[in-house]
Amino acid sequence: MADSTRQAAPIQTDLRPETLGLVSVTMQAITHIAPAIAALFFTQFLVTLAGVTAPLAYVIAVVIVLMLGNTLIQFSRHLPSAGGYYTYVSRSLGARAGFITSWMFILYAPLAGSVIYGFFGFIAAGEIKASYNVDISWLWWVCLLVGAPFIAFLQYRGIELSARTLLIAGGAEILIVLSLAITGFLKPGSGGISLAVFNPSNIGVGSTLGFSGFALGIVLAVQGLTGWEAAAPLAEETKEPKRNVPRSVLLSICILGVFLVFTYWGIITGFGVNSVKPIVTSSDLPGLALARLDWGAGWWIILLAFMSSTVAVCLATANVSTRMWYSMGRGGAFPKWFAHVHPVRKTPTHAIYAQLTLSLVVGLFAGWYYHPDVAFFFVDGLILVLGVSFVYLMANVGVIRYYLKERRAEFNPLLHLIFPVVSGAVLIYALAESFPPFCPPANCPAAPYSYAPLVDGVWLVLGVIVLLWYFFQKREDWLRNAGAALGESEDDLAMARVGSAGHPQVNEAKA
Repeated sequence: MADSTRQAAPIQTDLRPETLGLVSVTMQAITHIAPAIAALFFTQFLVTLAGVTAPLAYVIAVVIVLMLGNTLIQFSRHLPSAGGYYTYVSRSLGARAGFITSWMFILYAPLAGSVIYGFFGFIAAGEIKASYNVDISWLWWVCLLVGAPFIAFLQYRGIELSARTLLIAGGAEILIVLSLAITGFLKPGSGGISLAVFNPSNIGVGSTLGFSGFALGIVLAVQGLTGWEAAAPLAEETKEPKRNVPRSVLLSICILGVFLVFTYWGIITGFGVNSVKPIVTSSDLPGLALARLDWGAGWWIILLAFMSSTVAVCLATANVSTRMWYSMGRGGAFPKWFAHVHPVRKTPTHAIYAQLTLSLVVGLFAGWYYHPDVAFFFVDGLILVLGVSFVYLMANVGVIRYYLKERRAEFNPLLHLIFPVVSGAVLIYALAESFPPFCPPANCPAAPYSYAPLVDGVWLVLGVIVLLWYFFQKREDWLRNAGAALGESEDDLAMARVGSAGHPQVNEAKA
């Protein structure tokens, strides 16, 4: 342990501190969830599973996601850091566990945007061909080659420009999708405006899977709400991060939860609550089909929502990944190259270049090899879900240990034990029900979707190999600062380790 007579220099940031307010970091989290994509791309699948009670499935999902969000809230109250989950898990479960967690996180935020560009181009090309008989099937790779560098440019110019872009793009997609939902209420189908979508006695109505389909619908809804954690890695650029980051998590979950429940209710109402079969059998995305029905020639406005959502979610996910890589490079877990910051713009430029390269390589390969739509559901729908589930589970275990060991005086059984255990159990159930050999044969994904656990498993093994290589090369200086938060010093970390070993109150005076 460090000499108690010496106070090591506090961990500082080279990013631009005190830049983002509560609205900006909340919009970062909201756009990371991708409101238009969550509301319109998965409607058909969710209704197929949950039937007419799809909105009720989302209500339950919001409650579960609030439990997951509680874990991040409890960590971010004390450990503001660009590392996000890397810092939280390193501090609570050890640096190596934090490394593996961030390693699996690479399958989440860094990869997400790579296939979204192409999927938007695929959807737009299909709708244009259907409406105007113009074949632009090549649009998917053009969107990727234009979109990825554009996002990198916004990041390079500074976090202020990124925040303004997220506010505009995110606001646009929300307003457009809300307008479509309101149209569904103004022009309801058979059954009119009804609360039947929230009636538990209707569970199974419109679904061939009954209650099991409803349970799977909740699982899908939980997965569709991922992204609320995106404010955490921007903590070092946020005003009053110990206050605003936790608030942004809670606000983003509540706002998007209400938004998605209302949107699903509106779309189902527009088709008719007496029968959801037209949604299930629609040859077009239900949101686009409803727009064509009620908006006529103005249906293309939905494409604007998709485009805004693509820009916003790709920018939000890139912000998360570049800050995490910057933090890991600063601490030595990743090469120092990742920690380079522009001297004027205060942006992690090398991490931005790495993110751009990853997006282009993965996006082009996956789109070419699998086709843009298959690539989207394979990468963002399955590989991503497995990766982020691992991250959430590690954090849930970590928050229990952190408050039992390092902050025992603040330990709350509901917040620091029951919520993590319950939400973790739901995640484990979700994984078991989604992939072989546990899922029902009729519901198990076919190839290539069934390969997702293998991809994630291989990636996990590679992460362990990297750790072993660090160990045998004696490259372990990074272990010392892996759990450091903004303003903390090496001595603070050393004292925290002592507290975890049996003196949990040692850091209370510094809190």
